[in-house]
Amino acid sequence: MERDRVMKEVISWLKHIGLAILITFIIVNFIGQFTIVYGNSMVPTLENNNIVIIEKLTQRFGQFKQGDIVVVRIPEYLDDGKTYAVKRILAREGQKIAIHNGAVFVDGQKLQETYIHGNETQIAPGLHDDMTVPAGTIYLLGDNRLPGESRDSRTFGPVELKRIAGRVFFRLFPLRRFGLVQ
Repeated sequence: MERDRVMKEVISWLKHIGLAILITFIIVNFIGQFTIVYGNSMVPTLENNNIVIIEKLTQRFGQFKQGDIVVVRIPEYLDDGKTYAVKRILAREGQKIAIHNGAVFVDGQKLQETYIHGNETQIAPGLHDDMTVPAGTIYLLGDNRLPGESRDSRTFGPVELKRIAGRVFFRLFPLRRFGLVQ
């Protein structure tokens, strides 16, 4: 009798634990997750060791827009064994992007970038400072535009949409900057 009650209790616990694991798996893989920002390429918007929430619904049911901050998987372009980077979308497929005279232009319109660190955007060596963004890709820049602070599309070119892990939308830490990320 006692043994049957204990077995029922164990089975009940295993069902609840299994359900919790399944729900966690679904949330982390399809809805959103926490992540920690490493590096200074997004200063002043995001700083090293900020804890943010990224949502994964936009890539499944919506469309990323210019100005969105995203986490992308680009290990071949990063140092120190890093796999993911946080960057801002400045242009989407089919848009023409140009960087000259310290400013960024999309489809001929100068962007009003109140969020950047540094007075101007420098071009980087390569062919990615005046181009039309190819289909299925996005053009990404870090907000920290000081020389050498952000490795981004100026260096490695547009990034495939399928490399986006999620869109940053909320900062949890530090508490003094708790809230939505713009």
